[in-house]
Amino acid sequence: MKARLIFKKKEVYPDGSLTEIRIWQVEKSGAFPAGIKYAFYFIGPGPNREILVGYDNHHGRGDHKHFRNMESPVAVSSISELLQRFRCEVSEHLQEQGINMKGKS
Repeated sequence: MKARLIFKKKEVYPDGSLTEIRIWQVEKSGAFPAGIKYAFYFIGPGPNREILVGYDNHHGRGDHKHFRNMESPVAVSSISELLQRFRCEVSEHLQEQGINMKGKS
């Protein structure tokens, strides 16, 4: 089974930072036991565009978090729980910059 993109969303914020969320349906395997591959990234403004917060499970690495140039494994109970955690972390960062996250007032 070829990976099938089932969700994609990109949001750009006033300071130039952005979030990108992608979820694919893939064949269940040892690498993807739930049959889901995902990548959630919050990328800082240019010119460096570093990943400030990210979660993904690309092949061979398992579920892990990127945070300011560091990687660490994470326990994932569900994709929706992980997405909520990601959005909360992004919202906190944006609030520190005086920016409201889209979809939140």
